[in-house]
Amino acid sequence: MLLRIALGLGPPRGKPLLVRSVTTREPEWTELDRAEVLALAEYRASLCPCGCGYLTSDTTSRWETGPEFDATHTTCRARAALVEAQNAEAERKRDTSAWFWSISMQEKG
Repeated sequence: MLLRIALGLGPPRGKPLLVRSVTTREPEWTELDRAEVLALAEYRASLCPCGCGYLTSDTTSRWETGPEFDATHTTCRARAALVEAQNAEAERKRDTSAWFWSISMQEKG
């Protein structure tokens, strides 16, 4: 940071009087910082709004020509144990809210 101050003498007793003050600061963001943040914003904007992590152009493409998707799940055993303990009294299927879903993409062609 550069700070320059110009002082003059004011009337009538000759006390210092601020004539001009210039403060020059370094920018908080460099051009590279700005370019990277803009690129990240553009990338995020291109992702499917459902949160799957794939590009909107792929997930909303035509069924006949776009990529195919396969869905799989992985169970969090810690969460599953908690759900089982909570549902120990009930005789029903395991709660799928303990599953983490993932999607894989294969290009057609």
